Amino acid sequence: MSMALSPSRARFLAMTAMRAIGPTRTFSRISPVIGSPVFNQRTPLKAFYPSTVRNYSGGKSIIGEETWKAPVVTHEEVKAKSSQPSLDSYIIDVREPDEVAQGSIPSSVAIPLSTFEKSLALPDIEFEAKHGFNKPSKDQEVIFYCRSGKRSETAAREAHRQGYTNVKNYSGSWLDWVAKEQEKK
Repeated sequence: MSMALSPSRARFLAMTAMRAIGPTRTFSRISPVIGSPVFNQRTPLKAFYPSTVRNYSGGKSIIGEETWKAPVVTHEEVKAKSSQPSLDSYIIDVREPDEVAQGSIPSSVAIPLSTFEKSLALPDIEFEAKHGFNKPSKDQEVIFYCRSGKRSETAAREAHRQGYTNVKNYSGSWLDWVAKEQEKK
């Protein structure tokens, strides 16, 4: 016995699958017998229901946000900024406090990635009280780094999503910084 799915039922099942396993998993078709997705690695979920993927996160385009990449800065650029700090730019370390305790780039400030999204949404006064420095303005240069560059890319993407326009990523991050500084010795 085979059951045909209505378009609304198929969209509902796709949304349910996305909530359960996320939009990056794939499936090739909806099983007509039991009405559930049949998963494999051939066809992305967004190929079946692109409008569903686009509307899944409350109207934000998941697809568009995944494609934005922060401009990358080099060790030399970060070194120049750290040796002559200014109020026009921030170097922000998004590692957790126990990692920051092992060392950090001179003149950098820390906002752990675990609290980053909520911290950027705080009013200026609360942000300063929590982190001990002024909240960056939306057009101020902000360079993010972490241990290896993955979390800093996530932080840069989140800052960009929240309207920050001059966001950069030190992709080599702390590991690159330590290696380059040891080479000079």
